[in-house]
Amino acid sequence: MNFADLHCHILGCVDDGARDEKEMKEMLDIAYGDGIRTICFTPHFKLYEFSSVGEISSYNERISESFDTAKEYVSGKYPDMHLFLGSEIMYHHDISGSLSSSFCKSMAGTPFVLVEFDTNISFFDMRFASSALLRNGLRPIIAHVERYGCLIKNPKRLAELKDLGALIQVNASRIKKFAFGKVAGFLKYALKRSLVDFIATDAHRVSSSPPEIARAYGIVKKLCGVDYANKICCENAEKILNNGNI
Repeated sequence: MNFADLHCHILGCVDDGARDEKEMKEMLDIAYGDGIRTICFTPHFKLYEFSSVGEISSYNERISESFDTAKEYVSGKYPDMHLFLGSEIMYHHDISGSLSSSFCKSMAGTPFVLVEFDTNISFFDMRFASSALLRNGLRPIIAHVERYGCLIKNPKRLAELKDLGALIQVNASRIKKFAFGKVAGFLKYALKRSLVDFIATDAHRVSSSPPEIARAYGIVKKLCGVDYANKICCENAEKILNNGNI
């Protein structure tokens, strides 16, 4: 199985992910060794962190340079690995404007956007934000849903978000830590009811959060079957990144 990772912070010298080019290359090596063959880099975009358009432009220049370096490295060493570019966008009311101004990026130029929220967001606000994005022709992928208290408290709300048209992403590292507790129960509930659309690495560093999916894939395969594991660890992300639909 060739895995696809649509949420990671592997690009070097950009955000709080890989600290330099060397670590970026090490993370790409780890990803390839783990079976990942498709990656969409998603550097953070938090509008409130910038004080001017010039700062945003400088940030995007660093992203572009790092992406070019990654592509050059992969083309020489891993020609069967495919790289894409997007953003992990902290929700703000004018995401459409930020996208049209090229401040941040959708997933590989598609209508899909990877969106994160403050972990203390209310469900009302999350649902309102998802609806607003959909009304503007954007399909939200809600990042690392296992972090939001409003969802952990009531897992049935995932189905409500999906009924709206939102998509659900879970971090592979959290699945690898399956144990007792509210988050574990929340994830098992979501997986057993096919409410998760993507498992991604959200990788930041070589040592603390490497880009690995294989172990999480094995857990989901055992819990939910091979077909669903294949969908959420590879097939759905491939469809998204190639402007498909799920």
